[in-house]
Amino acid sequence: MPSKNIRYSDVIIVGAGVIGASIAYHLSLNGVKNILVVESNPEAGKGSTCRATGGYRGQFGSKINVQLSLISRQKLIDFKYEHGIDPGYLPAGYIFAAENTSEMTSLTLANSLQQSCGLRDAMLVSADDIRKLNPHINSENILGGSFCQSDGFIKPMNILQGYINSAKNNGVEFLYNTKVTGINRSPSNIMSIETSNGTIKGDAIVNAAGAWAAEIAAFAGETLPVRKLKRQVCRIKEKNTLPENTPMTIWINSAFHFRMRDEHLILLMPDEPADNYDLNIETAWLERVFNTAKQKIFALKNCSIDTAASWAGYYEVSPDEHLILGRAESLNNFYYANGSSGHGVMHSPAIGELLANIICGKKNEIDTDILSTKRFSSGKTIEQIHFF
Repeated sequence: MPSKNIRYSDVIIVGAGVIGASIAYHLSLNGVKNILVVESNPEAGKGSTCRATGGYRGQFGSKINVQLSLISRQKLIDFKYEHGIDPGYLPAGYIFAAENTSEMTSLTLANSLQQSCGLRDAMLVSADDIRKLNPHINSENILGGSFCQSDGFIKPMNILQGYINSAKNNGVEFLYNTKVTGINRSPSNIMSIETSNGTIKGDAIVNAAGAWAAEIAAFAGETLPVRKLKRQVCRIKEKNTLPENTPMTIWINSAFHFRMRDEHLILLMPDEPADNYDLNIETAWLERVFNTAKQKIFALKNCSIDTAASWAGYYEVSPDEHLILGRAESLNNFYYANGSSGHGVMHSPAIGELLANIICGKKNEIDTDILSTKRFSSGKTIEQIHFF
């Protein structure tokens, strides 16, 4: 007789963030009945999902990322009908602003790629076009850029809750306050996982642990090339500084960008953090991004930083800044959905569907082999046109 301390599940998903919840829901659509999602936090979404800024875009520099965005966009459009919760999809558009011919060349090459993938509303724009699209910015040094109206904003926690509700309705179980402490394997299979709530056996195990994915893989004796990267967000204290539907606007040279969120302007600019191992907001970074923003956004003249409401979170970054998706090379029943490199929430609808199909042996509408970990061992990493 099996021990009473051992649970059984057809599929165990480690991580109840938006990606783990999407995978669980899409597996349930495929007829998988006994799905268990384990989460170390006391509730879902307390890792990276709740800290995501909630951007969505199709303007990428690689075919696979554009494809992931297009699949996700349709799912976002259908989300409220399917799950009964508004995902907050607001197609306010993204503007990428170029200040020299080299940046404009990169945008032109990327736009050609995007068009070839079916992103029909992505377009190149002039400096005058940008001034009309966003009259709130200082555009004196802008040469031109690109714009896509279907890019915009989403609400990460709404999407997470929609997937959780629908997954639970389909019989998925979520087990919180459950930390993975070890993984038992044979040469070719995961046999069980050890947790703070006992041993769990499963026919398939999914690593959806976000920025902590490499630690989960290490329990299985695997090396997963995913690292944590701290990213910070500066929130302005004053309300309604700009209209809510102001396009996300990104300057390519500095990667400074901004958007309105919940009536407040938020400012973002990638910068190597002084400390990548905690999520404390850094005063020096706040000052740098605010000073940059004041040069670019007219309405900030009499505004101030809300330090208490500013925050930081982790990206889960792969070596080529693309998703790792599919079965581990050396294990028949261990699957990855990791390394989205800042695109996890926006691509979570596609990720859930694609991995569920892989696990269930169904053919996907796009070629997902390119996302396998094999690309790293073979030296065939994903190339992209870099502009952001």
